[in-house]
Amino acid sequence: MTPPGPLARRLTAAVRSATAVETSGIEPIPADDREGGPGSSFTLWFSSNVQFSSLTSGMLATAAFGLGWAQALLAIVLGSAVGAAAIGITSTFGPPKGVGLLVQTRLPFGRSGAAMTAVLVFFKACAWFAVNSILGAFAVQTLIGTGFGPAFSIVTVAQVAIALVGYGFIHLVQKAMALVLPLLFIGVSLYGFTESDLGSGFDAAKAGPLGFVGAFALVAAIQAARALSFSSYAADYTRYMPVDTPPRKLFLYAFTGTWLGSVWIASLGAAIGTIAFIGTPTDLVGQVLPGALATVTMLALGVSTITSSCLDCYSGALAWLIAGVRMARWQAVLVVGALGSAIGWFAGQGDYWKSFENFLIILGNWIAPWLAVMLVQRFLVRSRDEIPSRNFGPGFTAWLLGLLAAVPFMSQPGVFVGPIAESHPALGAYAAAVAFLTAGLIHYALTRRTRAGATRTTTDTHEEIPA
Repeated sequence: MTPPGPLARRLTAAVRSATAVETSGIEPIPADDREGGPGSSFTLWFSSNVQFSSLTSGMLATAAFGLGWAQALLAIVLGSAVGAAAIGITSTFGPPKGVGLLVQTRLPFGRSGAAMTAVLVFFKACAWFAVNSILGAFAVQTLIGTGFGPAFSIVTVAQVAIALVGYGFIHLVQKAMALVLPLLFIGVSLYGFTESDLGSGFDAAKAGPLGFVGAFALVAAIQAARALSFSSYAADYTRYMPVDTPPRKLFLYAFTGTWLGSVWIASLGAAIGTIAFIGTPTDLVGQVLPGALATVTMLALGVSTITSSCLDCYSGALAWLIAGVRMARWQAVLVVGALGSAIGWFAGQGDYWKSFENFLIILGNWIAPWLAVMLVQRFLVRSRDEIPSRNFGPGFTAWLLGLLAAVPFMSQPGVFVGPIAESHPALGAYAAAVAFLTAGLIHYALTRRTRAGATRTTTDTHEEIPA
């Protein structure tokens, strides 16, 4: 028997390493355990965006908000670029310190403030796990002709299993899916783009009081919120990369993967939305796609939701640990899977469309000011003090004030509509932008004042600020 060659040995070693159960939690990854390159960020975020929730977010543009396809495409391109930039930038936070972004949140937010935001990220992860589990279950249910319960079980168990193995296996799965998913989605893409009404114009009746400007802004905001919501995870998947990983290359790979996957599938959803309003993957079979193509598409949708939601399960578990819960990483994964499954099981019994829309908007409203604080801290704050407060830091104050500033602009029909959004519906799409700008400016002002005070104290007492 011929012994395996060097390439085969390297591949075998790589697969063995990737499938070994991860033992690390939220502690810094030692330099000797660092490996991998920025290219894996492209495959991870590309695969994670080629899925049904991307399709549905694009479908809202034409089927619900009345944009023509070309108008929807422009809004999707712009919104996706904002979200992709957030993922690209936050991906660069992982290699320098070898920890996820939520751990780094402790410096500007304080330990208690960081724990509170980690709890929000945990519940966000559980909610995304639920959303994707429902969508994946619908696809599997249609594919194998079973009830919702068995299909839901298949999807949730697969998602949890990938997250249980951990970091290396997630990257391995996403690399494989970056090759498989385009092949599976190419058929529905050709059919959707050729059979839809790409020349459709603006439908004022669907847009209602939003008008064209409001509808366009809302579509861009929803699309940005989809990717923006994953920015809190991004450093979780780069913290094993070497310290000297080039940040520009890492940004470019993460940005490009996110943007391409998001624009492709969301624009396909917008195209299909000119034909019919699709509530679940099952509706694609009944209203849009012919037989064999429908089967392949259901397979693609089922697989894609699993590969996306395993990120929620993995990062949600890390958030739970950062919140201060004492347990092993694998135990935290099971907690996310159990809670997300419970939410998904009950939500999956009815129509999820309005909840999905509100869910995406709410995510953008609270994550945007959090991201603003982290960006200001990373790129504008030049402090030598690396010791976080035990309680609440200036970043937490800035985050809260950013949220409060956005309240008048918030618009979640059936939940809450702020006074400005109520009197001017088109401005309801700008709540996240208001929160982002307010939080960023306030955090910069607060930290600048703190640094000035610290400098005066140091000069007077001849003491140094702790490094």
